[in-house]
Amino acid sequence: MKKKTCRLLGIMAAMILVSGQVWAAQIISKVEDASVALRIKNGYDTTLTWVITASGMTNTITAGGVAGQTIINTGTGTNDTIVLLAASASALTNASGTTSLTVNAEPSLAADSVDDELLDGTYTAAAGEWLELLWDTSAHLSLDLYFPSRTYQTGVSAYILDKVQALPTGTGDVTASVYKNGTLIASKVITSPSYVLPETLLTGGTNINTNTLGTVATVNLDWELDMPFTGKDAVIVRATRATTLTAGVISATIPNQ
Repeated sequence: MKKKTCRLLGIMAAMILVSGQVWAAQIISKVEDASVALRIKNGYDTTLTWVITASGMTNTITAGGVAGQTIINTGTGTNDTIVLLAASASALTNASGTTSLTVNAEPSLAADSVDDELLDGTYTAAAGEWLELLWDTSAHLSLDLYFPSRTYQTGVSAYILDKVQALPTGTGDVTASVYKNGTLIASKVITSPSYVLPETLLTGGTNINTNTLGTVATVNLDWELDMPFTGKDAVIVRATRATTLTAGVISATIPNQ
């Protein structure tokens, strides 16, 4: 749903993969409007500010002390996918023409549309820190989890993706997918469930049987995977609704190693 402020990341429990070990809890989770679309590290010595309006059509950035830089999304091949937005972000400079932003597009697929799918808000990162642009779930139509590669998180160890669970509230079929390094490696489709309410209509003294067809808004996804990963490649886990997606949660279980 459209929001003008960023939501805190919906983390039920955080997984940190460092020094070849898995620490802390073994379940990570994201709620609606908390899935990461793009990560940007501020390499300047001043605060990086990124303002998204019109669901990603306009990006107004202050980088390297230079305010008012813009990335405009035309929706016709200019900055309208993650890979194009990432390229434009990487090209932002300070007053001296120096580029010092590190852009990580791993949380999304290269072809993911951003012409009406980003969450409006103001995102900031202090010098040397990361900011994360978020998906607007109701426009993006999916709940995503991102497992970084060693390119952007040092010391990532091997791990097993044991189970994925989700409650995507909306309409249409549910498609659960696992991507490694941007390539689909597993998927599961749940046909949107529906129900029929029998009704009797009295017309001119005659009973006529009628039925009301409806759809079940919330689908319970419980997907056993037991899928090993080396930690070398980025992994995305995604639960999508075909027609609408208004709320929900997605989580993944990582067993102790």
